[in-house]
Amino acid sequence: MENTPLIQILRALPAPLLRGFDKYLRSPYLVTHAGTVQLYEYLRKTLSQNKRPPLRKADVAEALGVEPARLAHLSSYLLESVERFLALEAWREQPAAGHLLTVAQLRRLRLDDAAAAMLRYTSRRLEAEGSRGASYQRLQYEIQLETLQLSQQQGRARALPLQDLSDALDIAFICEKLRTGCLLSSHQAVARKGYDQGLLAPVLQFLDHHRYLEIPVVAAFYHGYFAQLGEAGSDDHFRRLKTVLQEHGARFSLAETHDLYLLAINFCIRRINQSEEQYFRDVFDLYQSGLRHGALLEDGQLSRWTYTNIALTALRLREFEWVKQFLEAYAPMLPAGHREGAFHFNMARYHYDLGRHRDAMQHLLQMHYDDVLHNLAAKTLLCIIYYELDEFDALENQLDSLGVFLRRKKVLGYHRVNYTSFIALMRRLTALRFNDARAVAALKVQVEAVPHLPERDWFLRQLR
Repeated sequence: MENTPLIQILRALPAPLLRGFDKYLRSPYLVTHAGTVQLYEYLRKTLSQNKRPPLRKADVAEALGVEPARLAHLSSYLLESVERFLALEAWREQPAAGHLLTVAQLRRLRLDDAAAAMLRYTSRRLEAEGSRGASYQRLQYEIQLETLQLSQQQGRARALPLQDLSDALDIAFICEKLRTGCLLSSHQAVARKGYDQGLLAPVLQFLDHHRYLEIPVVAAFYHGYFAQLGEAGSDDHFRRLKTVLQEHGARFSLAETHDLYLLAINFCIRRINQSEEQYFRDVFDLYQSGLRHGALLEDGQLSRWTYTNIALTALRLREFEWVKQFLEAYAPMLPAGHREGAFHFNMARYHYDLGRHRDAMQHLLQMHYDDVLHNLAAKTLLCIIYYELDEFDALENQLDSLGVFLRRKKVLGYHRVNYTSFIALMRRLTALRFNDARAVAALKVQVEAVPHLPERDWFLRQLR
């Protein structure tokens, strides 16, 4: 039974949900099959043990005193129960959607006054929640649809809210279509796969200078889409997207703000990679506001790549006090398996940029090398520190160690070429006679010829 969906779900449920499921199972209205609770109690007790043998169907059936066929039925009932419980929990997180179902049931019972009162209450609650993302627009359409059906049932043909219904449907569809268009465009660029984008083109044409662009969520995905394309005018679209995020980002869902911040951040990174360094300040602003909104977290965690990119951006802008506070405050939010490595690597960069070479080395020596690329980056930083401290024997040993590491790691792709170039160029730099202008110029040409050379800017600073 170990790898069945039932066991996987029960293992994944956090303590608060398990407590809620305990209560759910004990409702005779919700769970009607005898033996379901007993199976759950046995499984929960067994799964909570630190050391236990694998769950086998025969052992569970024997412990419960049932036939294997009966165990299969009970397992099916329990799985159905936990799936319905999770759906109920999701429904409880969206009260407006639940209220609309109540409206529909009241209307079917011909309780028009009660249905109208619940509809007004639902609308007030939705407005009070403050959310203005795509789900809000979708619920607005459903409210208008229920209003129409109730008006028809009451025979109030002249009061039918047809224009409101039509507008709400258009806005809800446009939000989803723009968001999907951004996703398709982004994936197409990475996977080099074409997609039929359906009605996206006429939607974009329809929105040009349309009043719907005054709706923040529509404007965000509209400008995000064009910023992502990187065509003429993309900078203006990026500026508009950034403004919408800063002014209205807190009113979108976390999933929406996450997607929109990634669109804006990736735009800046592309421009920075094109040597447009003024975008460092823009991306730093986005990182700061994204952290405030929680938009850069996924399930409460910050990826080590985002953590490192934020730190390196802040260091580039010499925001030393801010970056130290950030590294310490957000380290607990890193995935446990990569926490120590990411923290010590970025603290090493922090101390290095402040000229504290020995402190930087201490952090590099404390690193747990949980990732190949972090390992490579740490080794290259050590090489630079040894060079700047004139510790050339240690530098040579580190370059040898880096070369051995590159030969041992089979799956490095283009990184092998880049880091092999780093080794060769570092050795040429240590042997360089800086009073030989021709030799300096020649080495500079060699450095510039490697497009993705690690620490390329550092090499060029040495050759000025």
